[in-house]
Amino acid sequence: MAFAQSTYHSKIYKDFMEIQHEEYRTIIRFYEEYRQEITQLDFEEYFELLLAYTKALFEIGAYGSFVEVVDNAIGITIEHNIHFYQGEDIYQELLFRKAAAYYNLHEFDKSKYILRELIKIDPWNQLTIRFLKKCLRGEKSPYLRSARAISVVLFFIAAVIIAVEILFVSPVYPEYVMEVRLARNLFFLSGVGTLLIGEAINYWRIYSQTEAFARQARSKKHKNSDS
Repeated sequence: MAFAQSTYHSKIYKDFMEIQHEEYRTIIRFYEEYRQEITQLDFEEYFELLLAYTKALFEIGAYGSFVEVVDNAIGITIEHNIHFYQGEDIYQELLFRKAAAYYNLHEFDKSKYILRELIKIDPWNQLTIRFLKKCLRGEKSPYLRSARAISVVLFFIAAVIIAVEILFVSPVYPEYVMEVRLARNLFFLSGVGTLLIGEAINYWRIYSQTEAFARQARSKKHKNSDS
């Protein structure tokens, strides 16, 4: 159902409405100061203030506090079958923000789980799909970590060769300078190549897996709509 605004306005609600929408810290202070009274409000007023509070926590980057309270708002949308609020699919919006909060807390497994559930709900939502790819890139695969470690070793060897060239080869054996420089360049370019190949493979793996997941979700949606 769509969210219907109550015609009754309590004093606390009216006081809250005097706060500007983007004064997030003021919203948080107000809610936490009058938390007890707010929970006793008419349902529609309580829900609106709760949503404003959760949004404010998210906007100021208080992600730990946000994830502690957002489940209450999500539970209310499910319990009261609220699909739309102020023109938005509030259930999906809250879940998306929860995934973003977990991402910023570096809890990538929780973020990935929520994003995959959102893709199952709306497999055509490109914002969610792109965010899942970003989350997977932030996680770093074992293959990518290995490629980066190898490239660091190759760069280190190239640096050692440069030191040997400057301190020993150039002054003592100048006839071998070209060979040493060639070896230096080979190690350096090998490090760059290993790093680029590792990044490319990781990017393609994430892209193909995410797109395959989205296609599978779309196929299930089509089958369910046809049945």
